[in-house]
Amino acid sequence: MKLMSLKQYSKLSKASLIRKIMKTLKKMPKRKLAVLCYELQKSRLPTISTTKKGMPRLTGTRRAYMPKRTRKARFRKGSPEAKRYMAKLRARRKRR
Repeated sequence: MKLMSLKQYSKLSKASLIRKIMKTLKKMPKRKLAVLCYELQKSRLPTISTTKKGMPRLTGTRRAYMPKRTRKARFRKGSPEAKRYMAKLRARRKRR
Protein backbone atom coordinates (compact mmCIF):
# COMPACT_ATOMS: atom_id res chain seq x y z
CA MET A 1 0.00 0.00 0.00
CA LYS A 2 1.48 3.33 -1.03
CA LEU A 3 1.02 6.58 0.84
CA MET A 4 -1.48 8.94 -0.72
CA SER A 5 -1.53 12.72 -0.40
CA LEU A 6 -4.39 14.65 1.16
CA LYS A 7 -5.35 15.99 -2.28
CA GLN A 8 -5.69 12.43 -3.61
CA TYR A 9 -7.87 11.44 -0.65
CA SER A 10 -10.09 14.48 -1.14
CA LYS A 11 -10.73 13.42 -4.77
CA LEU A 12 -12.14 10.05 -3.64
CA SER A 13 -15.88 9.64 -3.20
CA LYS A 14 -17.38 9.40 0.28
CA ALA A 15 -18.18 5.69 -0.18
CA SER A 16 -14.65 4.81 -1.31
CA LEU A 17 -13.18 6.82 1.58
CA ILE A 18 -15.34 4.91 4.08
CA ARG A 19 -14.30 1.59 2.47
CA LYS A 20 -10.63 2.59 2.70
CA ILE A 21 -10.99 3.62 6.35
CA MET A 22 -12.83 0.42 7.27
CA LYS A 23 -10.16 -1.69 5.53
CA THR A 24 -7.43 0.15 7.43
CA LEU A 25 -9.26 -0.19 10.75
CA LYS A 26 -9.72 -3.95 10.25
CA LYS A 27 -5.97 -4.38 9.66
CA MET A 28 -4.99 -2.13 12.57
CA PRO A 29 -4.06 -3.81 15.89
CA LYS A 30 -6.61 -3.47 18.70
CA ARG A 31 -4.18 -1.55 20.95
CA LYS A 32 -3.44 1.05 18.26
CA LEU A 33 -7.15 1.42 17.54
CA ALA A 34 -7.87 1.96 21.25
CA VAL A 35 -5.18 4.67 21.44
CA LEU A 36 -6.64 6.34 18.35
CA CYS A 37 -10.15 6.34 19.87
CA TYR A 38 -8.79 7.77 23.12
CA GLU A 39 -6.95 10.58 21.31
CA LEU A 40 -10.08 11.43 19.29
CA GLN A 41 -12.23 11.60 22.43
CA LYS A 42 -9.58 13.63 24.27
CA SER A 43 -9.36 16.17 21.44
CA ARG A 44 -13.09 16.90 21.82
CA LEU A 45 -12.81 17.75 25.52
CA PRO A 46 -12.44 21.39 26.53
CA THR A 47 -8.93 22.36 27.57
CA ILE A 48 -8.23 23.23 31.19
CA SER A 49 -5.98 26.23 31.58
CA THR A 50 -3.93 26.54 34.75
CA THR A 51 -1.87 29.48 35.83
CA LYS A 52 1.59 29.23 37.32
CA LYS A 53 0.61 31.63 40.11
CA GLY A 54 -1.88 29.19 41.61
CA MET A 55 0.53 26.25 41.66
CA PRO A 56 2.65 25.84 44.81
CA ARG A 57 6.39 25.38 44.38
CA LEU A 58 7.47 21.90 45.40
CA THR A 59 10.20 22.05 48.04
CA GLY A 60 10.29 20.92 51.64
CA THR A 61 10.25 24.30 53.39
CA ARG A 62 7.25 26.19 54.66
CA ARG A 63 8.30 29.30 52.74
CA ALA A 64 8.07 27.41 49.45
CA TYR A 65 4.27 27.67 49.49
CA MET A 66 4.38 31.45 49.80
CA PRO A 67 4.26 33.34 46.50
CA LYS A 68 7.61 34.70 45.36
CA ARG A 69 7.77 38.46 45.79
CA THR A 70 8.79 40.46 42.76
CA ARG A 71 10.14 43.98 42.87
CA LYS A 72 8.86 46.77 40.68
CA ALA A 73 11.34 48.58 38.46
CA ARG A 74 12.05 51.81 40.28
CA PHE A 75 14.55 53.42 37.93
CA ARG A 76 15.57 53.44 34.33
CA LYS A 77 18.29 50.84 33.66
CA GLY A 78 21.78 52.34 33.77
CA SER A 79 20.74 55.49 35.64
CA PRO A 80 22.81 56.67 38.65
CA GLU A 81 19.91 55.87 41.01
CA ALA A 82 19.73 52.32 39.70
CA LYS A 83 23.49 51.88 40.12
CA ARG A 84 23.31 53.12 43.72
CA TYR A 85 20.40 50.83 44.46
CA MET A 86 22.15 47.78 42.96
CA ALA A 87 25.33 48.56 44.94
CA LYS A 88 23.24 48.75 48.11
CA LEU A 89 21.65 45.36 47.32
CA ARG A 90 25.05 43.77 46.66
CA ALA A 91 26.39 45.10 49.94
CA ARG A 92 23.36 43.74 51.79
CA ARG A 93 23.82 40.29 50.19
CA LYS A 94 27.51 40.32 51.04
CA ARG A 95 26.76 40.90 54.76
CA ARG A 96 24.67 37.71 54.96
